[in-house]
Amino acid sequence: MTSGPNADPEKATKTGIAAHITAAAPGGPRYNASLTSQQRRSAQNGIWLCSKCAGFIDSDFLNYPVSSLLKWKRDAEGEADDHNKGRKAGLPMPPENDEVIEQGWGCPFCGTTVPFGKSVCLGCHAEVIPGLTRREREEIGKTGMMAGGGLALLVLVMLPNWLKTSYAWDVDIFFGMGIYGILGIAIPALLGGFFAIKIATEKKLCEPPRFFRHTHG
Repeated sequence: MTSGPNADPEKATKTGIAAHITAAAPGGPRYNASLTSQQRRSAQNGIWLCSKCAGFIDSDFLNYPVSSLLKWKRDAEGEADDHNKGRKAGLPMPPENDEVIEQGWGCPFCGTTVPFGKSVCLGCHAEVIPGLTRREREEIGKTGMMAGGGLALLVLVMLPNWLKTSYAWDVDIFFGMGIYGILGIAIPALLGGFFAIKIATEKKLCEPPRFFRHTHG
């Protein structure tokens, strides 16, 4: 409840607070640098909350992104509209235009909302990286190549040697492929690196992007 009766019959006691969906100033929770000052002051950028919830959304803003606050607002306005018009709650609301407030990821460094698909935070210039970083790809690729090449080496070199010493089989190293046996190691190594990067990238893309702020000096 954000309002109630007052001892003065001509007044009402309000306990609610008008909060910003995106911060009014740089560095604030969910700040969106692409909005104009007029858009930040607009009622579309506001939400009416109890004092407790208003504190939560600003002190723990990473858990309360723009998309969640917009949904709260739509649900509350829809419920109020249903009540006023005598409808059952839960009926679909007419579509609204939310283009004024862009939805995206909250920057953990400055709280700016970075629209989906953008690669740089306009608030603090942090880099937004979905998936793997270049260094991570290099390290995972090396590990995959070592695994693929090691397996090929085991099959093409160590296995023939073991068969020859254990069972006296006349099996040459690389199974008689000679110098072309090197390709038998190189190709699995390259495939191992490729698939290791591919699998790791697909897994990482299922998670929210990471923010990196580069320091100079």
